[in-house]
Amino acid sequence: MFDKIRSMHQGHREFGLKFWLLSLLEKQESTGAMLIDKMEQSSMGFWKPSPGSIYPLLSTLVSDGYLKLKVQEGKKYYKITDKGRELINNSWFPWKKFMQPQSTNTVDNTLNDMENEIEYLSEKSEDINKNPATKLKLKKLIESLKRI
Repeated sequence: MFDKIRSMHQGHREFGLKFWLLSLLEKQESTGAMLIDKMEQSSMGFWKPSPGSIYPLLSTLVSDGYLKLKVQEGKKYYKITDKGRELINNSWFPWKKFMQPQSTNTVDNTLNDMENEIEYLSEKSEDINKNPATKLKLKKLIESLKRI
């Protein structure tokens, strides 16, 4: 029974990762390490996927025809296929709208986005205060904003 529950949990976790990977690769072909770094950056350092979760999923996506693999200078680069694009575009994937670039990037839209991010950071203040590097990064951002 526990194996079935673990398998279901793994499937749900991979579901989100699959679409996140495909969305990132829709913008630019990348290596697994580049994808891990992009995911960590987009979570502002709060989460970094493990190679043990990314590389097997990339392999599966290649086997399923959603990605193409090319080896260049000893590195594996992954690129989304038409089948992968079709999956993203025809999916109800709830985060899809957040992955798409904003069509109208204005100061007001940017400020609205920043308000949302600040709300998120305020909810994570306990985590921020535990990490001196994150706290320093936040202080530098505040100083940059003050100069504006």
